[in-house]
Amino acid sequence: MPYRLYVFGSNGEGQLGIEAADIVQNPTIAHSWPAEKGISALCGGDNHTLVIASDGSLHHAGSTEKLQLGPVPSGKPTICHFQRTDKLGINFCAAACESSAYIRNGVPNMADGSTVTIVSIEGTDHWGEGAFSALELPQTTVDFAAGNWHYVAIMSNGDVLGWGKSRLDQLGPRLSAQQKITEPTLIKEDIPFRPVKVVCGKEFTYLVSDPSTGEHHLLGRDKFSLRSSMPGDIKDWKQIGATWHAIFILFRNGSLTAWGKENMWKLLPTDLPAIEQMAVGSEHVLALTRDGKLISWGWGKHGNCGNLTELGDEVKNDMVSGIWNEIDIPGTIKFIGAGFCTSFVLAEIVEQ
Repeated sequence: MPYRLYVFGSNGEGQLGIEAADIVQNPTIAHSWPAEKGISALCGGDNHTLVIASDGSLHHAGSTEKLQLGPVPSGKPTICHFQRTDKLGINFCAAACESSAYIRNGVPNMADGSTVTIVSIEGTDHWGEGAFSALELPQTTVDFAAGNWHYVAIMSNGDVLGWGKSRLDQLGPRLSAQQKITEPTLIKEDIPFRPVKVVCGKEFTYLVSDPSTGEHHLLGRDKFSLRSSMPGDIKDWKQIGATWHAIFILFRNGSLTAWGKENMWKLLPTDLPAIEQMAVGSEHVLALTRDGKLISWGWGKHGNCGNLTELGDEVKNDMVSGIWNEIDIPGTIKFIGAGFCTSFVLAEIVEQ
């Protein structure tokens, strides 16, 4: 069956994969997305979007001004709709504000027939996050994420590597004095478990163990009580996401918990229904309920929470707070994603 990718939110640089417009509040079909392809992963930077399709191909959209989508052959920055890249075998991608990073596991080493793991970077370097173009990592990568100016990878032996901005402890207190780290560096903090999942906020890194134990650890300052408000554990977690200043946990039973900055909008609406899938953007949340409805809440100024007209006076200063907005999407929703004030919904369409 064919797919359609519906997009809405901030689009001043074409990061939604459609014609550039400052605000797109109604779900709009991104015709540049191949109708035959599902999506396995999506991430967004300030003005660009990276997507790994279900067949493993890598696609991107948005501005090329900061070289975050690779070299610009003409030398003149452009805005591109979704295009398939020439990068093959990408296992993980992550997007910081003005850069993109890709990890390939199992790359053949022509010298001795072994395999290696390669991380490559494109874009503009501010805090060391883009200080190199490609490096070999010591182990296979099991998870990878980016904050605004830093990257963190979890390796198969349990090591955690990071680079980029470090001065606010997002790469651990021991590296903070260096201000910035210019290559993947072992984070030598006392992480009392083997992490398997990492998500990053603007200036923090959150590491989590297997769902059977649900241990977790925060790297970064205790701003907005990110550390002091952590629950004892998050056993049976299903998905984990982070806005710039808060952490969200979806559990296997469909419940959701969150902690962090809450002085702009309530992190969890009242009487939230059971959730099947969630996507957490810079300042908003998309969620697919177990009965197939798409809902959103958070800071919706750029249209990333959909058209808020029907909520009327319940929305104050563009904040969908304590409530949610229901968004109508034709077809059966298969994937949801979110970036910097951007929202993406892949639906399977039944042809008549």
